[in-house]
Amino acid sequence: MDFSVRNENENSSVTVTERPAGDGLVFADVDISFDAPTVPGAVTVKWSVPCTRAWSVFSSAHKYERNLAPKWKRRITPSRLASGSPVQQLISADGRNRLTIALSDAATPTEIATGISSSSATVSCEVRFFTEQCDPVSRYSAVIRLDSADRRYDASLKEVERWWAEECGYPSAYVPDDARRAVYSTWYSFHQDVNADDVLRQCELAKPLGMDVVIVDDGWQNSPDAPGATACGDWVPYAPKFPDMKAFVDRVHGLGMKAVLWCYLPAMGVKASRYAEFLDMALNPTGKNVVMLDPRFPKVRKYLCDTLVGKAAEWGLDGYKLDYIDSFKYFPDTPADDPRRDTLSIDEGVDILLTELTSALRGHDPDFLIEFRQSYNGPFVRKFGNMIRVGDCPCDSIRNHTAGTDLRLLLGRTPVHSDMLMWNPGDTLEAAAAQVISTLFLVPQISVKLDRIPEDHLRMLRFYLAFRNAHVATLMDGELTAENPEGCYSLIRSDLGSETVAVSTAMPVLRVGRRGRVWHINSTPAPRLYIDRDRGLGTWSYTVYSPTGDAVGSGTADFGEPGATAFDVPVGGMLELAAD
Repeated sequence: MDFSVRNENENSSVTVTERPAGDGLVFADVDISFDAPTVPGAVTVKWSVPCTRAWSVFSSAHKYERNLAPKWKRRITPSRLASGSPVQQLISADGRNRLTIALSDAATPTEIATGISSSSATVSCEVRFFTEQCDPVSRYSAVIRLDSADRRYDASLKEVERWWAEECGYPSAYVPDDARRAVYSTWYSFHQDVNADDVLRQCELAKPLGMDVVIVDDGWQNSPDAPGATACGDWVPYAPKFPDMKAFVDRVHGLGMKAVLWCYLPAMGVKASRYAEFLDMALNPTGKNVVMLDPRFPKVRKYLCDTLVGKAAEWGLDGYKLDYIDSFKYFPDTPADDPRRDTLSIDEGVDILLTELTSALRGHDPDFLIEFRQSYNGPFVRKFGNMIRVGDCPCDSIRNHTAGTDLRLLLGRTPVHSDMLMWNPGDTLEAAAAQVISTLFLVPQISVKLDRIPEDHLRMLRFYLAFRNAHVATLMDGELTAENPEGCYSLIRSDLGSETVAVSTAMPVLRVGRRGRVWHINSTPAPRLYIDRDRGLGTWSYTVYSPTGDAVGSGTADFGEPGATAFDVPVGGMLELAAD
């Protein structure tokens, strides 16, 4: 590999050493030395590869933009401790890996970029280090991992995840069983108009449907005279809404559910009692009504840890939804040096804060639940969070399905949660089912008022949550594969032992290669699915279910010869197959 370097630092040296590892794998060791401790400027490592069979780009930062881009409009994947994942991949039209670029350092602010050079039909690649202010360093080392093995794209991504976990020091946090259980969330169903009695009513309905955790989102702390986030920072319940938080939590526990509370971790609102005290320790001190606390101050970290750990113990909480971690960042008005800080880098402050906070919370309760959401979902923060959630996408089953699969491919054993599911009560049963089906390989979070949706929607929700809970091992621990990443994953399947669960959103054909049990779910627009095989597999029995779980067809199918067999399956319904 012909590497070149652009170094913006004086009195420093950069070396890039190539280490071929066989089977298309190359490591590039990047070492940067400074004559004295220095706040580093950017260092960029560049190289090119032939553009052969490249069709699309994978990066969790790009959402739906998966096409190749010209050099002057490069696909850029930013990453830092509190945001993003340092990996980008080029994929062929048939879903094979062409080049996967990953970094060993998920904490330092970096960028990975690729772009097509029109003069040479090559892919210009680069990794840029120190894209934001960092602490002074005398020496810095990182590894660029380049994988060009001709194998499925998702297999290459899983190898990156394994590398991060086993060789780069980014293992997943301990995952309690409750982190894998379906959730009722109050956000879309109530927004800030939330109170204890209404939430308990929804919990009473949610538990029999298969939801075992409730997240009380934003609104529990604010009053009419403290709208938005202006009351954040004290973390005191607004008494007319939640007159006794411990009694509320006790009642949730009495229903057999876990209680998780939302917290806008960086925020200090103008209505908070300690706003003036912390204003000169804010990242955006001229912010209107709400400022972001600066984690580089030991006093800030101590206040947040003491407050949140104390409230968790006092109220008997089972978890926190720690929101807006990526708001710990530089703003135009972020003050210059302050001697009260004990680190220069904001990300380093976040690391210290999350280490102190999560250690204290898990010292209180080893199974304590901590939810993060996009974009703070990379290999570094998964050391702290045991529930990583898709970013907000109300009524958007495509986004839930696509972003959730992106995260599943990068996060290994860390439970990936859907964004909260909502739909209009007047929508069709099939449209409501599409929302739920989009989350089957995730941990679903439901956020509709369960006493306001039609009876057939409730039956559908009960059917799919019961199916999900019965097959959670296959759905979450099986071998996950996903087709057509450039097309929002047309078919996803998970295989564990003799079981296969598959969801078709655009590709209605499922290839079956062995005898066992198969569940094929129809989230396409047409009422037909196909089972394909390349060899004879004997006779199977089948049952077809409607979206509400009613059996609407059954019989036997002869799979004795190679080929494809069509089954009439309602949109939003399921085909169950078992080898006789």
